[in-house]
Amino acid sequence: MDIALNDFSRVYSAPDEILGNSGKSYELGDRIGGGGNGAVYECIDINGNILAVKFLLHFSDKIKKRFLQEVTVLKAVNHPHIIKYYDDGKVIAYDKKRNPHELYFVIMEKADCNLVEYLRKEISVEYDVYSGQFRGLCEALAELHKYAIHRDIKPENILVKGEKWVLSDFGLCQAVLPENRIDVTEENEKVGPAFWMSPEAITKYYLGTSEINASSDVFQLCMVFIFVLTREFPGGIIQEADIENTTQPIKELLLSAVSHKSTNRPNDGAVLLQLYNNATYYQSQNL
Repeated sequence: MDIALNDFSRVYSAPDEILGNSGKSYELGDRIGGGGNGAVYECIDINGNILAVKFLLHFSDKIKKRFLQEVTVLKAVNHPHIIKYYDDGKVIAYDKKRNPHELYFVIMEKADCNLVEYLRKEISVEYDVYSGQFRGLCEALAELHKYAIHRDIKPENILVKGEKWVLSDFGLCQAVLPENRIDVTEENEKVGPAFWMSPEAITKYYLGTSEINASSDVFQLCMVFIFVLTREFPGGIIQEADIENTTQPIKELLLSAVSHKSTNRPNDGAVLLQLYNNATYYQSQNL
């Protein structure tokens, strides 16, 4: 079957069945989506489980290193609100001129949609839904920060699986421990999602004088939380009156988490989780 980028500038003929490093085989199915460097397809394992497989379709050393680090992070982290890793490997596929190429792939759980698609279908998201999902994503970020900084949190990278919201797409991750770090970021390279980049990520791009750290992930995740609550992009200077449909403690936490100055924010996922639990404790006692 054909594996292709979104714009079909790269198309590769691959077997209908691929073999993971675990020794398990997977039958390829329909295309789900993709981005600039890869494509995602449905696949089915021998037990009939429907999963997702992400193929890397660019072959530069830089992009390959980032993909392999993404696989390493997926293997290391384990949390219900982080996309679940199943397998990985590589397969020989052929371009239009019948030249062979190694396509690296990673197999994960298959989600129903991303957060943007979910919000388009839902008229509103009530407290009893978003409070638990926000907490789960804070837990996921706390777990991730033991291993890596995400650097690419945006609504499209939060997936919905049943009633659960999960953090995904670790292609721009930077490992926390130096011995695991394969950082190929160049000076003045734009690292992060358009519209959702932290102030220090933008400053790093323009001047190279700031560093992207765990509080940058806190900024991005809480910008997404505000987007869920307001259904408006939270650009510009955000004030308390701009955040509606939630409790006062959550408002105050979100405002601190999206502070322009990184030192005014919760400095990582673990601190964000603790503060979020504090912000929701009184509400839970009075339900």
